Amino acid sequence: MNIFIVEDNEAALFALSNYLREEGHEVIEAKDFKSASKILNDAKKINFIDVIITDLKLPDGSGIEILRTVKSKNYDIDVLITTGFSSVKTAVEAIKSGAYDYITKPINLEELDIILKRIVSKRSLLSEINELKIRLEDKFSFGNLITKSKKMIEIINTAIAVSNTHSTVLIEGESGTGKELLANIIVNNSDRKNKPFIKLNCAALSETILESELFGHEKGSFTGADSLHKGRFEVSDGGTIFLDEIGEIPLKTQAKILRVLQEKEFERVGGNKTIKVDVRIIAASQDIADKVKKGEFRQDLYYRLNVINLKIIPLRERKEDIPLLVNKFIEDFSKEMGKNIKGVDEKVLNILLDYNYPGNIRELKNIIEFMVAVSAADAETVVSGTILPAYLKDLKYSGNLSKDEQDEKNVHNNINDGEENYIKIPLNIRLEDAENLIIYKTLMQNSNDKVKTAKVLNIGLKTLYRKLETIKNLNI
Repeated sequence: MNIFIVEDNEAALFALSNYLREEGHEVIEAKDFKSASKILNDAKKINFIDVIITDLKLPDGSGIEILRTVKSKNYDIDVLITTGFSSVKTAVEAIKSGAYDYITKPINLEELDIILKRIVSKRSLLSEINELKIRLEDKFSFGNLITKSKKMIEIINTAIAVSNTHSTVLIEGESGTGKELLANIIVNNSDRKNKPFIKLNCAALSETILESELFGHEKGSFTGADSLHKGRFEVSDGGTIFLDEIGEIPLKTQAKILRVLQEKEFERVGGNKTIKVDVRIIAASQDIADKVKKGEFRQDLYYRLNVINLKIIPLRERKEDIPLLVNKFIEDFSKEMGKNIKGVDEKVLNILLDYNYPGNIRELKNIIEFMVAVSAADAETVVSGTILPAYLKDLKYSGNLSKDEQDEKNVHNNINDGEENYIKIPLNIRLEDAENLIIYKTLMQNSNDKVKTAKVLNIGLKTLYRKLETIKNLNI
């Protein structure tokens, strides 16, 4: 192993270093806290270290400070504290703070060998576990879409099978289910994977801006059009365009998209020049068929889009994926936030498995981000109870309920003891925060359906999207 020794007694440092080198270890030395800190902040040297053996008391600092540095920076290093008998109590406290073990002075070399062998065994076991984890992730990972659900794997296999055709694909599913990730899989397995792949959320733009984004505009075609602008179709020529929330496109714009599908041509806004393009369209929506029935979406365009239909299932129908997703999100957010959280305890996992996720994977991801953010920096598991988001704290694990029973339970979780469904607003809350809370709770009560939410709130869909942009990172 690669061992870093921090010891201010030169004779002890010399003897210990020589012994460890004779035993086949690589050794780095430091005589005080200042020298040790330089090595701990040297990226090349720190990656070389497996174990730190540090004296508890140093002339200009302490071994506890070295331990804190290692833990705060999330280094994969085991720390062994050396101490005199009078400081054993402090050394025990160091173990509680994350030290691997302590050993009293003068150091018993046989005892040291036993501790180092335990560390070697532990690190070897962790390496095997990580290797197994990587294999499992590879087995259940399709790009960034993680699943072991048989239904989802069938959908993914179909997506891969049609990836090399140039047919239009319509991906349908609730918000937050991973429609864009499925589109990524199609493109990455197609012969267009090295060509442009352009994405656009059609619901987030007004009609005028949407047409300009899709088809481009000529200079002077409208106020503010100071220069020629190439649209998404033109930029993605030879590649693929992903149109999310295509069901929200106005009828006038739908006719122009139909022309692109049929004739592979269009004109920029304010222009007369016909532009030819070769673009594969992948569209996504929640339920276009319903909009066709209501006359809100062109039937001919629907048929042209619906050549290959992929229906992605909601998270509540693939709950076997929740533990995989939880582990993935914890790993990602722990790394991002510099924490060492390994997983969730059984109580939290049962609550997460029991919840129905109207916001699907996106909602689960937000929940995990919140829990990792509020967990203690040195936590190794996510503690249950107090760190759950507020709307999950009152949920009780109920085992395998039927869908009707689960729906009834969810209703009771959101409705107070009256006949009306209303939202609790805490006292002394700012007006802006109250509005954010109302929007968020209404969105959850409408299964993350933004169209329904906008109607309930009596605001425009574009307004809702704008407000959601300002609160998307809030953990309400």
